[in-house]
Amino acid sequence: MKNFVVLDCEVYPNYFLAAFKNIDNGNVITIESRGADKSLTPEATKKLRSIMHKRTTFGFNSNKYDMPIILFALKGKTCREIHKLSDFIIGENSAPWMTLKRFDLIQPSAMSHFDISDPAPGVMVSLKLYGGRLNSKRLQDLPISPGTMLSEQEMDETLDYCINDLNTTIDLYRKVEDRIQLRYDMSKQYDQDLRSKSDAQIAEVVIKSVLTKKFPNKRIKRPVIKSSTTFKYDIPSYIKFEGKQLKDALEVIRHHEFELDGKGSIKLPKELKSMKIELGESKYQLGIGGIHSTEKKQAIISLEDQILCDRDVASYYPAIILNLKLYPKHLGPAFLDIYQDIVDERLKAKKSGNTLVNQSLKIVINGSFGKLGSKWSILYSPDLMMAVTITGQLALLMLIERLENAGISVISANTDGFVSIMDKSLYETYDDICFQWELDTAFELEETRYKALYSRDINNYVAITEYGAKGKGIFNINQIAKNPAAAICIQSVMDYLTKGADIEATIRDCKDITQFLTVRSVTGGAIWRDQYLGRVVRWIYSTDGEKITYKKNGNKVPKSDGSRPVMELDGMVDDIDYDRYIQEAYDILKDIGHE
Repeated sequence: MKNFVVLDCEVYPNYFLAAFKNIDNGNVITIESRGADKSLTPEATKKLRSIMHKRTTFGFNSNKYDMPIILFALKGKTCREIHKLSDFIIGENSAPWMTLKRFDLIQPSAMSHFDISDPAPGVMVSLKLYGGRLNSKRLQDLPISPGTMLSEQEMDETLDYCINDLNTTIDLYRKVEDRIQLRYDMSKQYDQDLRSKSDAQIAEVVIKSVLTKKFPNKRIKRPVIKSSTTFKYDIPSYIKFEGKQLKDALEVIRHHEFELDGKGSIKLPKELKSMKIELGESKYQLGIGGIHSTEKKQAIISLEDQILCDRDVASYYPAIILNLKLYPKHLGPAFLDIYQDIVDERLKAKKSGNTLVNQSLKIVINGSFGKLGSKWSILYSPDLMMAVTITGQLALLMLIERLENAGISVISANTDGFVSIMDKSLYETYDDICFQWELDTAFELEETRYKALYSRDINNYVAITEYGAKGKGIFNINQIAKNPAAAICIQSVMDYLTKGADIEATIRDCKDITQFLTVRSVTGGAIWRDQYLGRVVRWIYSTDGEKITYKKNGNKVPKSDGSRPVMELDGMVDDIDYDRYIQEAYDILKDIGHE
């Protein structure tokens, strides 16, 4: 890792800074130009070029911004000229290729660079917000407004700010290091540069490369589908219902001409959008993205003579594609051969314990399905995506209906699985119904037993197993896809449900301040007691706190009453409002149906 460094650039009309920090030893190198008409000195240019050619560099949103800036600086441009490029990139929201073409820039192949914003989870998440999610030591906004002619002191302040951004970038690098390594390995495996690409982009590149090898004389390009195009859904022969409501829904689907919305995605018919399907005690909502039940504040606890279990369909969407032989019309049946090979190879790797290949192909499979709905992708096939998601919903409803008719209660369902509770005497019947459904559809179900299931709603629940707990949504803590919100409250609830731990004791005994933090983006920036905090804020609830407000209008930032900002982490504090956190934990228990 000694050759791995993170980079960041700051640009003003009279100041250019490229800063680097070694990921392994923490050494910092800064390269500057100070003065509107100044460019890098020959020595600084040589130093910058050497770093870019001899080190592997990592940045955040760097393919779009920092790399063009650095290439421009290496051409001998002045601070004023570099600032004009910066304004173009930001003002035009310019794509990397567009910027390079517009300013006649070429990135040498010898420059090894990786933009870690792509493997990082989340869309349109700023580096500052990732810093909040990762408990970075200091959250700091840009200290001086863009476009300002800086004084020498302000240049020094900007340098300090930039180094803090480097620290945050390293925090993010370490969090997604396994995803970075996977992209390196996949690049070698497929002989494609997959480093600075999202999961969906990787899938497209891989499938396109395989298609190109299979048909070297065929140009693989995205289809153009007119917005006025409509599609019919071909119902699989095994889809059959007994109840009137489901039969009526099936007839709506059978006769409907599915239309595209403004983004090129399939629209759900109004008749289905407003329909709540009732089976047993549960209600279900259809959607283009998948089926889900509508329970709220539900607590289900398995008694001594009961079985509470979850069954998920293994690789549901790939199985639908392959079983029904669905493929993008412009790619032809060859797509199925490639897709089958990928699925088979992944299953083989999973069984043999080959984690690298398993994870690589999982990215390709999941990412390729997402691209079916993107009109900018070579895989674009809205009718295929519609066929897959609707089939998935109808097939699952068919199974749920059979179970309910047999007196087996289905208490929750979402996309590719469902949860049932039954007397132990009914389990054999339950298993037989599931097995018959597998025979009818060619799908495979996988079972997990629960001791209890507590749901705030379908997307936020905690399932108690023999070995611990499985959480989703707010109950999936210590991940960076969502903003922290007083994690200690969730942790105390989880410990109570799994271990019987006292909620109040768990909260009062916690000595980790990060467990008490709430992080939030604030459009336009936030103010607390006349102090500007920035556009990303984090706080604790304090015995001496007050609300945080929006800078632009003075309105309260949601849920910030009684807050004290913690923009820099420096150990535990003595003004935590423990009573508030305890009450929040009890409110969470109430929200999941626990009495």
